[in-house]
Amino acid sequence: MNAGGKGTSPDMNVVISDVLKYGVLASAILIGLGVVILFLNTPQSFPTTTSELLATNYGKPTLDLSTLLSGVASANPIYVIELGLIVLLATPVARVAASVLMYAMEKDKMYVAITLFVLIVLLFGLFVIGPIEAA
Repeated sequence: MNAGGKGTSPDMNVVISDVLKYGVLASAILIGLGVVILFLNTPQSFPTTTSELLATNYGKPTLDLSTLLSGVASANPIYVIELGLIVLLATPVARVAASVLMYAMEKDKMYVAITLFVLIVLLFGLFVIGPIEAA
């Protein structure tokens, strides 16, 4: 129920809790699946020591969505694990986006503005600053 007592809306704490719970669960399933695939079908080029891992830069994150999705579709364990990590990192962003929607449903303009600003900063960091730093 909103602050004015009019109408009904989902309890904000429940919605936010569900976003976090299902995001972490999906991430854990993907990472676990990737680890299982890795143990069942270890790639031939897989480094066996830490120095080999660092020297080959194995598992460097990809910034190309089509490469990531084709790697997941071909059951490449590294890409499956990477997708799980991306879901894990996206979960708090989804939580902030859900908060914006919930505040908008409650017609709380001040919190919509504040939370929208936080969401814009997060997305700017992920999609503008992140790729610049990775280059």
